[in-house]
Amino acid sequence: MKNIYCAILLIASNMVSAIEAEKMDGFLNSLYLGITTNKSTVIAVGERGHIALSKDYGSTWQQAKNVPTRTTLTAVTMVGKNAWAVGHDTTIIYSSDEGENWVVQFEDKDRQMPLLDVMFINESEGFAIGAYGTYLTTYDGGKNWNDSLIVEEQDFHLNKIIKVDEYRYFVVAEAGNAFRSFDAGKSWELIELPYPGSMFGVVSYNNQIITYGLRGHVLVSDDFGDTFVQLESPVLNSLFGSTISSNISLLLVGANATVLKYHNKSLKKVNIESSEGDFTGVLSIKNNKLIFISESGISTKIMGNN
Repeated sequence: MKNIYCAILLIASNMVSAIEAEKMDGFLNSLYLGITTNKSTVIAVGERGHIALSKDYGSTWQQAKNVPTRTTLTAVTMVGKNAWAVGHDTTIIYSSDEGENWVVQFEDKDRQMPLLDVMFINESEGFAIGAYGTYLTTYDGGKNWNDSLIVEEQDFHLNKIIKVDEYRYFVVAEAGNAFRSFDAGKSWELIELPYPGSMFGVVSYNNQIITYGLRGHVLVSDDFGDTFVQLESPVLNSLFGSTISSNISLLLVGANATVLKYHNKSLKKVNIESSEGDFTGVLSIKNNKLIFISESGISTKIMGNN
């Protein structure tokens, strides 16, 4: 089984940045790794610097006009009309017009390593994380980035960062490690999870921290990481993404078109028809409509309460 996140980490040195992403008729059929929305525009990012935009909740898509990189982009976030995307070559790009045009804010090709997630609290304060403990922070909208490690002498690959509340942030990493902050990301504490494998995602849901990752493992904490319960999973497929919807609660997606529904510390497999292969992410928009990103492109599906 192809492991998308392993691919992200292993092929960084083979991805070559260029001045601008190539315009392609088949851009929707590429590998996409990150997706977000500001309720007006949906942005998906992926390989070769491809950025897809939708103004009608995923019914139609266009390719972003000016993208100053061909490196693989792994994650994207939005605050109002502002958008930031991160990827290989320690790249951070920024758009002020809902993803139409982009500029490079940070890049270090010599490292040959990827950033794997980005989070902005507001238009000024942002965080980017990635391989080997890389932890970048900005307090001026990305004009300047502070480059450091999340914890000194810790070089675990950092996969996902979330804000739980005003002061508490959480990061999941490889090899059964996670990090938590009680002071809005200024300092971090290392946590050893009860499962020694990598966690690729984390979500705050109903006052719980839910982490998910390698071989279908899902861990739940009711006390911000002091303790975790490992759930019985109906699959052995790795899980890469999640979304929250008022109609279908929390969904987790992953390899081999896996979709799991989470409720009250239990997981149920949701059967859907799909030929997309590995789902790398999912976004709930409205009216039970979901946008899936995968190794073969972008698709939309309507799902009920099953």
